[in-house]
Amino acid sequence: MVGQDSGTPPVLFVVGTAGAGKSSLVTSFQRWSRFLETDVIAVNLDPGAERVHYDAEFDVRDLISLTEVMTEYDLGPNGAQILAADLLASQAGDVAEQLHSLTGEMMIVDTPGQVELFAFREASNHLIEVLGREQSAIIYLFDPMLSRSPSGFVSQMLLSSIVEFRLGLPTKNFLSKSDLLDPDELDKILEWSERLEILEMALYDEAGGQRTEFAINQLRLMQQFAQSPGLTPLSSELEEGLADILTFAQAMFGGMNDARDGFASDIEHEKDVDDFV
Repeated sequence: MVGQDSGTPPVLFVVGTAGAGKSSLVTSFQRWSRFLETDVIAVNLDPGAERVHYDAEFDVRDLISLTEVMTEYDLGPNGAQILAADLLASQAGDVAEQLHSLTGEMMIVDTPGQVELFAFREASNHLIEVLGREQSAIIYLFDPMLSRSPSGFVSQMLLSSIVEFRLGLPTKNFLSKSDLLDPDELDKILEWSERLEILEMALYDEAGGQRTEFAINQLRLMQQFAQSPGLTPLSSELEEGLADILTFAQAMFGGMNDARDGFASDIEHEKDVDDFV
């Protein structure tokens, strides 16, 4: 069992820009985990979500209604999202009590659509503390369309690093919705994530100048301190890369109650065989 020696299960916060596929990942991961008979707790922390397709064992919308916040405080959607985050922080103790009462092997948390609402509000740090910082990590999702250009790819690398620095949690980067990319595009993006010199050349070809020099200097610094370098392809639609999330959690927090510990490729192969049959 992941995190079996702790009273709090490991917590994976799914973070990324709007439209990166956070809710889709939580839905797919919950469904896939049931196939493995792994007890995963799904949590929704986005008060602005119109609907979610996973079974949320805790849903912040049961506590805070974005529509009611907008009406009561005469705010627009963005202002209401910020205030909702602060209101959630004021109830962090009650939220933590509810979450601690849930039993499972792992908790996966769907964060607000706008990354800054989770990364840059003190409410998030407070929630991480009450859940257990030592039991928490971040799954950061790269948007596939933005990743197609060198500058877009680097921008997401920088944003991921800022989120990791701001929240102080181990972070693993995944290329979300990788099935939407042509094979050549996917290979190019993965090569950028693995070979800095190739990415540097692509940046110079795209733009050049001081902006490129700044980006390259930042990339070299990031490369020195990266805990989980590289980028892992992920498709919630095809259920590809989900085993890599499980393996990341296992590496961070301990083993599973299964003889297939760490063998992500074996798990994916078994799923493929099951689907074929």
